[in-house]
Amino acid sequence: MTIPFTQYLRPNGKKRRVEIDRSPEIEAIAQRFIDSGGRYECEELTTGHASFTAVKFVDGEYQDVCIQLVMNGPGVPEAVDRLVLRSEKYI
Repeated sequence: MTIPFTQYLRPNGKKRRVEIDRSPEIEAIAQRFIDSGGRYECEELTTGHASFTAVKFVDGEYQDVCIQLVMNGPGVPEAVDRLVLRSEKYI
């Protein structure tokens, strides 16, 4: 299994589905978050950073419940792990 993300592309925010492979333990937590109504999104910012968010319906609207920013590159996998682990409390 992989973790599905909606990626927003520059310059106009066009959506694309991407999948990120992580460990079975992280993927299991992510699947539970998704099954509970959450979703994951990502985008590359103009600064060169990658933004990863966990989104859930809270107080009548969809909100970012967790955010991880990291320079786009080798730190991305660990940022995804941190995001998923922090999103677990919203299951």
